[in-house]
Amino acid sequence: MRISLNWLKNYVNIDVSPEVLAEKLTNVGLEVESIDYLGKKYDKFLVGKILKVDKHPNADKLTVCKVDIGSEIIDIVCGAPNVAENKLVVVGLVGATIPRNQHDTDSKPFTLKRANIRGIESNGMICSEYELDLGEDKSGILILKDEKLKAGTKLSDYLGLNDVVFEIGITPNRPDCLSHLGIAREIAAIFHVKLKKPKIKIKESKELVTFAAKVYIDDIDKCPRYTARVLRNVKVEPSPQWLQNYLNAVGIRPINNIVDVTNYVLMEIGHPLHAFDYDRLKNNTIKVRTAKDGEHFVTLDGKGRELKEGILLICDDEKPVAIAGVMGGVNSEITETTKNILLESAYFLPQSIRRTSKLLGLSTDASQRFERGADPNITKYAINRAAELIQRLTNAKVLLGYIDIYPKPIQPKKIFLNTQKVNRTLGTNLTYYPIKNLLQKIDIKFLKRNKIGLWFEVPTFRPDLERDIDLIEEIARLYGYDNIEIKMRSPILFSEQANFRDFEDEIKNYFFGRGYDEIITNSLLSKEMASLSKDEYVEILNPISRDMATMRTSMLPSILSVIKNNIYHQSKNLNLFEIGKVYFKDSSVPRGPYTTPNYREEKRIILAKTGISECPHWSRDERESDIFDLKGEVEDLFVMLSLDKYKFISYTIDRTLTEMNLNIMYQNVEIGYIGKVKKEILELFDIEQDVYVSDINLDILKSFVNYKRKYVPLPLYPMVIRDLAFIVDKGISVEKLLETIKLSAGELLKDINLFDVYTGERIAPDKKSCAFTLQFQSEEKTLTDEEVTQVVENIIKVMNEKYNATLRK
Repeated sequence: MRISLNWLKNYVNIDVSPEVLAEKLTNVGLEVESIDYLGKKYDKFLVGKILKVDKHPNADKLTVCKVDIGSEIIDIVCGAPNVAENKLVVVGLVGATIPRNQHDTDSKPFTLKRANIRGIESNGMICSEYELDLGEDKSGILILKDEKLKAGTKLSDYLGLNDVVFEIGITPNRPDCLSHLGIAREIAAIFHVKLKKPKIKIKESKELVTFAAKVYIDDIDKCPRYTARVLRNVKVEPSPQWLQNYLNAVGIRPINNIVDVTNYVLMEIGHPLHAFDYDRLKNNTIKVRTAKDGEHFVTLDGKGRELKEGILLICDDEKPVAIAGVMGGVNSEITETTKNILLESAYFLPQSIRRTSKLLGLSTDASQRFERGADPNITKYAINRAAELIQRLTNAKVLLGYIDIYPKPIQPKKIFLNTQKVNRTLGTNLTYYPIKNLLQKIDIKFLKRNKIGLWFEVPTFRPDLERDIDLIEEIARLYGYDNIEIKMRSPILFSEQANFRDFEDEIKNYFFGRGYDEIITNSLLSKEMASLSKDEYVEILNPISRDMATMRTSMLPSILSVIKNNIYHQSKNLNLFEIGKVYFKDSSVPRGPYTTPNYREEKRIILAKTGISECPHWSRDERESDIFDLKGEVEDLFVMLSLDKYKFISYTIDRTLTEMNLNIMYQNVEIGYIGKVKKEILELFDIEQDVYVSDINLDILKSFVNYKRKYVPLPLYPMVIRDLAFIVDKGISVEKLLETIKLSAGELLKDINLFDVYTGERIAPDKKSCAFTLQFQSEEKTLTDEEVTQVVENIIKVMNEKYNATLRK
């Protein structure tokens, strides 16, 4: 974004060097990427007046000119065919660097020296527009036609190049700074000076605009507001030099006074405008509607465009005349014959303009501003500013009033700011008054205060300010980061509960240590991938592509895509995990400070294991990954988090994407699952090997984690170990057997492990043998064999009663 220093001075008094100003702007988040001194290359160029032209005595094609340069009259030898007396020209003095050498094939610049040409001393050079880098004409010298010009005037002053231009990198969240007034507002706040907003004075005629034009909006959602004015008897001609100078400084090519005014207001206020030839609008009517699929339209750049359904159009009574918020059409453009104009100042939905711009591959200054979020409540001010300037330049007749269709006014947001939170966040000791004063400097309106904070109203030109933390950031910017003291504001609390980020990092580090690789994938999926899950997915209103049209309800398709890519590159043994969010439609979700009504998001972790789990070794055979590998990983994760009330429940009903599923339960709450990805799903990704996955809801899991650790002393008394092997029905899960043994053993049982499952000889075909190691220990005394035997006998009794289990002998 190019910002002119001369232009800024219309709105704010600046009495510092460009370098200091650039540093101050960068410090408040408006990074100045470069400073361009426009007139620097024309330092030694003046306006001269040719007083006398004589033929060169020693060269037929040369002349000797006496040129008045204000301070003196000098002799210059010139070879241009159009040199003539009393003409105003541009003179390069000795020492000037000529930007382009028209006699050099590469047009390289050169420094002008005093020269003796065929016996006559030449003390300068009369330049062509090509040599000055102001145009491509090489046929003769540049003749200046402004008769008011005086000899000796600096060329940079005449061209408006006595200016400094800042190239500022405006971040996408600051559409309010895409204008000179926006930057001036920031400067006024930095230097504690007053912002001078242009006051508008228009002389209106008696003719009512409502009788001259009609406006209709078919799609209020995409066009919440449309403001229009009509001007008669305009005279289309080149803009005055001051206006051209401003536009040239910021990189906009002057076209004519009407178009230039709309561009001037765009760069001044930041709101896009458009001017239509009023007499070319059928029935003097404007209709805002969406395009039909395949509709054809020719834009101002002369290109015919096939429109997609849903693109917002500005039409008259029979045809489109502009693509809303992007570009006008040749069928209503301003030409030299235009006599009457209709000015448009509207607010279009950012998502709609962004989608249109992407579909057409067409980005303009207007579309960039609408995409980021224009101010819906500045349309009248912007259109009146343009009407005032056009009237001033052309003496146009401005019709009385304006048409303003705004059925659902967009209200400014109100935000409460807790002063303690401000100081706790920033490490400051600010009171009510400095907080209020800082925010008021950038037009954030103070409403009221109470015992703990202040209420503010955020102007609609700041769509980026949505929460209290956003206002705290504004306070930090304006207060000055360098003014915040570096000191500890609170003692270190080692027992303070870990936040979610620490919890995530703890889990990540755990799986890194287990040999897993972390992946990060896009949270957007194609509709085809999203539809693999039964959950109702959230569609994107303005998808960048078909592959990113929905928000994912499962991370499984994403991790399968990564597995496919790795297998393609011959990496087939994979242990992967990803921590990310999934999104759902959920009508039970209310509006809240961190929630959107009817939508829910969850933080989850997905593990995936495929290929060989154990490589061949002299002590063991090669082993493929299976579901029990992931079950063990999840169990060990719970142990690491000091969680012991978990269960794995097997169920026969398959999920949409997986089979052989184990539900992961904690305190009777389902927090995830472990399963094997179905063959038909793997085929969609061209994966031919088995993939096992586990998906866990981290939001729920964290709610069970207690970071308050309790010290458990080392045992003083010996442990007693017994092995028991039960013969039970094959259909009984080990999980149920473990649970029953734990309940029947009581507090003396400290640990239990399954060490063998056997089927075969001496075991009935419908039976299996499950062998367990049980560890008994008392915290108060040494256990006797009799005490342990009593507990074991009770276990055997309960197992027999519940499962008809018998001891294997």
